[in-house]
Amino acid sequence: MHVCASKHVKPPVCPLSSPEIHRSLHTTPKKFSKLPERKIWNIEGELTDTLWWHGDSNKEDIDNNHHEKIVFFMICGNPGLIDYYIPFLTTIYDEFRRGDIVIVGVSHLGHSHTLLNSNIDPKFYTLQDQIEHKIKCFDKLREMFSTRKFILCGHSIGAYICSEVLRARSSHGIEKVYALFPTIQKISQTPNGRMLQFLFYERSRNLAGPFVQLFRSLFTPENFKYLIGFITWQSEPALSVTADKLLYGNIVKNALYMAETEMQEVQELDEQFYREHLPKYVFYFGKSDMWVPLDHYRDLLKRFPEGNVFLCEDGMPHAFVIGHSEKMGSKVAKWIKTLSI
Repeated sequence: MHVCASKHVKPPVCPLSSPEIHRSLHTTPKKFSKLPERKIWNIEGELTDTLWWHGDSNKEDIDNNHHEKIVFFMICGNPGLIDYYIPFLTTIYDEFRRGDIVIVGVSHLGHSHTLLNSNIDPKFYTLQDQIEHKIKCFDKLREMFSTRKFILCGHSIGAYICSEVLRARSSHGIEKVYALFPTIQKISQTPNGRMLQFLFYERSRNLAGPFVQLFRSLFTPENFKYLIGFITWQSEPALSVTADKLLYGNIVKNALYMAETEMQEVQELDEQFYREHLPKYVFYFGKSDMWVPLDHYRDLLKRFPEGNVFLCEDGMPHAFVIGHSEKMGSKVAKWIKTLSI
């Protein structure tokens, strides 16, 4: 639900021939001191795409690296490709000394191009499937880092999933939950929920998957990326994730199917649960968010005036991973450093 056009990036004039688009869509992204390592987990038979930022870059097997003080577990929005979050999570990692933190990000089941296999009948996963999967991922992290503090960070529907992980594992060392642009209540009644709900129906999903595959087949990979940049106004590095890793038929169908189940399942806010765990939470809302309207911010602030309920003053959109990763990453790093928020 977060991969959308960014109003902050001017679209190129011509998607196929303009030299300006060639330069704008191939801008070298910011160089970071630490890039993640991709690891494929097997979570009870489900292959799971993960990215790791860890303390000792000389170790080939990070599973044996247990000295970090904080384990930061990132849960994506929808679409759930952890690659969108690389600049955001790398910004956070760069704010700490080596050994202070390990960051683990997990893609949603069925959303990873890394694990896409056209020879296998695709599986489609509900929101509840994704929740159960993330609980199992957290359990695996607990086995590896049993004595460490855990921070959960969820973006969009990932914030809802974080809450369900906390609900299931409330006594397992979770210190904080950062809920960024959180879709934690009444998604189907939001402006985007009403406007886009038709896309999530079975008939629409069954049309969308083959259409995406057909559209991709008509162009070379380079021209396909140009067109996607023109249509979405995205710039690098998010553009490469969208064009090279998201836009495949079965991944699109999985994202839409998950979204349909979100509309059905995310309804009334569980006020008692959030009140019980309020000291652990930081809620961060946008001012013009069509998935999480201002009414949701005002509602949470009214229910929990003593809570850490913040409204973004920096103009960041719901899809902050497109063009605002470093700014959001710096903010979250400050929260981690204080741990009073």
